[in-house]
Amino acid sequence: MNTILILLCLLQAPTDPVRQQEQTVAMHRAGLAVRYDTQSTELSPYLKLVKTRRMEDRFNKLVQAVEDFSRAYNGSAGQVWPADKAAALRKAMHELQKSDPAFDPKADPKTSAQR
Repeated sequence: MNTILILLCLLQAPTDPVRQQEQTVAMHRAGLAVRYDTQSTELSPYLKLVKTRRMEDRFNKLVQAVEDFSRAYNGSAGQVWPADKAAALRKAMHELQKSDPAFDPKADPKTSAQR
């Protein structure tokens, strides 16, 4: 009777999330397939929309910075380097790289392609 009671108590004990993570890491290292709960890792439609809009805004800022730089540079017939426009262009490119690792030249192409 005591054995059954102890077993029932053990079955109801909460699981340790750290131990689960350790088991997952061990399985990865062993080369075993690991299943994930896809529902918990997917973004909600609203968050997907917000992420897309932020990406669009950063891309549009980059396009605007390129246009401003080209106007200033071509307006002087290539005689003057518009440093302020170049700095704005550099900043816009950096912001775009922060939003998506695929735009980062230092990123590994294999990891970027998987996303």
